[in-house]
Order: sequence, then C-alpha cells, then structure tokens
Amino acid sequence: MIDIHSHIIFGVDDGPKNLEESLALIGEAYAQGVRVIIATSHRRKGMFETPEETIKTNFATVREEASKKFPDLILGFGGELYYTKELPSKLEKKQVPRLNYTRYILLEFSKGTPWREIQEAINNILLLGLTPVIAHIERYDALEFHKERVLELISRGCYTQINSSHVLKPKLFGDKYKVFKKRARYFLENDLVHCVASDMHNLDQRPPYMKAAFDTIASEYGQEKAEELFKTNPQLLLEDKFI
Repeated sequence: MIDIHSHIIFGVDDGPKNLEESLALIGEAYAQGVRVIIATSHRRKGMFETPEETIKTNFATVREEASKKFPDLILGFGGELYYTKELPSKLEKKQVPRLNYTRYILLEFSKGTPWREIQEAINNILLLGLTPVIAHIERYDALEFHKERVLELISRGCYTQINSSHVLKPKLFGDKYKVFKKRARYFLENDLVHCVASDMHNLDQRPPYMKAAFDTIASEYGQEKAEELFKTNPQLLLEDKFI
C-alpha cells in the first residue's frame, strides 16, 4: 500500500516527539502492508511554523534510520499545506513542498471553512498550474453530503483523500469521529474518493489503520476498488500522472 498523508517526522508538528516514536509509527504502518509513505508534516501559520530546514533535516534522519530497519520501504517528502492567502505565493517561490516533488499538493482547510472560500482557494492553486489533492474531505462541513460540490472540485481537476480511520465502522457509544465516518461512507458510496491515506500521528490516538480500512473497502466495495484507492491512484500521483 501507498500512504500519501502521514505525520512521521519527529519534533516538527503534532506528530512523533522523537526519533523512536517516528520509527515505531513507521513500523506499525509497515506491519500493516504499507511500503511507500510520504511524510506530510503540517505547514500552518500561527500553529505549525517549524523552519523548512529543520523539517528536512529531521526527515533525513528518519529516512536513514528507517532504511536500516525496513530496507524495502520508500519514504517520500511533502507537506500538509493549510490554505491561507499567502500560500499561493509560497508555492510559487517553492518555500513549501509539493507532494513528493510532483505537480500535486496536499491541501488542508479548517473544518468550518465556507464553501466560497474553498472554491476561491482551489482557483488560486489551479492558476499556478498545480493540482490540489484535498486532504480528508470528510472533515469539512461545507462538503457534508454535498455530492455536487465535491463533483465540482473533481471536475476542475482536484483529487480527494479520506482518512483510513474514518473508513472504519462507528462505535456504538462515544465515537467522537462518528460524523466523519458517516461522511466518508457517503463519499465512498458516491464514488467521490481518489485515495485513502492514514493521516497517522502516533500509536495512541492516531495510528495508521491502513490494513483495517483496506479490508473494509475490499469487503464492501470490492478488491478492485481497494487496490485503486490504496495502491493504483496514489502511485499515479507520485509518478506525476493523472488519475
């Protein structure tokens, strides 16, 4: 499997705190069958502002140590880019990373970002000749059960991603992600999802869940659909091709 959305670099955002935690998180993903992981640490003004050089340095350390434990694992570099008015300029100046040096960027919004602002943001990114892969679309209230809005984004060239944890069935009681899981299921049922990725941060609250999600989709939507969402489509993105 290929994971295009992860937080595996220690000491740069709300992911692993140290190298040992990074390697443990990677090890869990590897045990689940993931063989390519793109490190997409947060870039968000006022919240996650670690210097790019620090992120790159820590990533190099993680990649070197991971290669010793998992020689057939590929680690790529990217970022989860929170949209602000400054983001297009930063992308144009190459101050923030694309998804593994392709035309694609992993783009994030706030849960409550209005639909018009999402539309405007997408337009500004597309004008740069870049293609947004919209991170965890199930989180955004503006897209909730709005097939037509997601279709509009896709028709304009965007791709969509949902989190593996939200593919799983809701718990009977106390599931704080129940709303996201319902939305993710709606998007799957309406064939509005291009990729499933982990958005993993740690082993306690936000582990990968890639195998469980793959098995769920294979069981409910077919093996071919699972292969498409976890392998084929992510591979096309990383090869800088269109889905």
